[in-house]
Amino acid sequence: MGFTHLDTFIVVAYLAGTLAVGLAAKRLLSNISDFLVAGRGLGLFLGVATLAATETGTVTFMYYAQLGFQTGFAAFITGLISGVVMIGVGWTGFIIHRFRALELMTVPEYFERKYSRGLRVLTGVLVATGGILNMGMFLRVEGSFLVILTGIPFEYLKLAMTAILLIELLYTVVGGMLSIVITDFIQYVALSLGTIIVTIYCVWRVGWGSMVHAVSAQMGGQGFSPLSNPTYGWGYIVWQVILWTAVNTCWQTTAMRTMSMKSPELSKKVFGWTGLIFLGRGMLPMLWGIAALAVLGPHADSMNAMPTLLAHLLGPGVKGLVVAGMLAATMSVNSSYLLGWSSIISQDIIGPLRRRKGQAELSSRTQIRINRVANVFVSVFILWWSLWYTLSGPLYLYLNLTATIFLSGTFAAVIGGLYWKRANLAGGYAAMIAGAAGTIGYFFLDLPATYSGFAAFGLAAAAMVVGTLLGGKRQPRRKERAYA
Repeated sequence: MGFTHLDTFIVVAYLAGTLAVGLAAKRLLSNISDFLVAGRGLGLFLGVATLAATETGTVTFMYYAQLGFQTGFAAFITGLISGVVMIGVGWTGFIIHRFRALELMTVPEYFERKYSRGLRVLTGVLVATGGILNMGMFLRVEGSFLVILTGIPFEYLKLAMTAILLIELLYTVVGGMLSIVITDFIQYVALSLGTIIVTIYCVWRVGWGSMVHAVSAQMGGQGFSPLSNPTYGWGYIVWQVILWTAVNTCWQTTAMRTMSMKSPELSKKVFGWTGLIFLGRGMLPMLWGIAALAVLGPHADSMNAMPTLLAHLLGPGVKGLVVAGMLAATMSVNSSYLLGWSSIISQDIIGPLRRRKGQAELSSRTQIRINRVANVFVSVFILWWSLWYTLSGPLYLYLNLTATIFLSGTFAAVIGGLYWKRANLAGGYAAMIAGAAGTIGYFFLDLPATYSGFAAFGLAAAAMVVGTLLGGKRQPRRKERAYA
């Protein structure tokens, strides 16, 4: 079925309403704290909505559906790990409680408080590099979903990618985190509605029995057991537990939600409740991918199989609601990521380098202006990267490894700084460099993602310990003050 006038009206009305609300939030903006961490005033319900929305985008549904299409029900282990780990972080308050108590605005800011300004800049460079490369594939995947489901000819893919980016960039640049949080609540409602509709349609129209039969016929036992599936196994499971613990604590866009809560205790509750949502965030799109396998067969394009299925299954009106929901997901994630990576460039690279040269502290107005310029720079780069780079494997693994470029070292250095009294500057530098080096195997030597992921986190942890022990006595505690 084509994309009807009713579908178009639903999508346009949603986009116009969201953009208006996002731009209106500019009136509430007064300083850099409002722009980056919403004045640290988020409550439980808004906190859960914005955290769930900012880590659930169209790209999320696409890579999870691809895993379901390629590996069947065995893929559920990945969705299960992400939710359970987040619940565990919420229950224990591991890292997030202390981060919120320190009133940080970025993760690398902690490195200046604990270690040195130079390490903050190095961490900022690695975080910005890994984060921007990670986001670099979003637009192509999101644009493909949009053109397939709406029936727009593929020659307009670049135009669709650019339009998505411009809408997100506009209200992110104008209102910062305040705009994002307010629109996230609206987008979370639309996203939830779209997720429920698609799941019902897949199970109802395709049939549970057909889905189970397709996995059994194509994959046998490997489609049901992650331990016997060559894509997974115990090594993969352990790596994913470590990776998701790092993501939930040290990933900049997630950490910004921690830092935006009213209190450290509230941040724990937000993560605990959001973890329950994350269980469905992973496993439901995998069902969509399995449904696509049952209908389209194993020779379909694994990345585009899910939207191709939905283009045939969904009727008028319903298709418009789903596209609006997926655009909501796209805008939530991309706007948060734009703000997250631009904040690293402005707050953790440009700001500290200015102070190193003895220049005066920047005013909040100037910091906001630099953040906005950085937003535009990041946007231009990811648009170019989406058009230029070609994936050589599953999107999920590409995203994991680009994140690991900085997460492995950051995770080790943060744990050392918060929980080990002897941790020092030498250990921090060693962890960041070794962790980034560990990802070389995947990007340049064609090593399996599990091996490279383990290598990165293992090398970072070992380097943190060895560097600290060889680096002499613990450095004196630095003055705990905010570095803008």
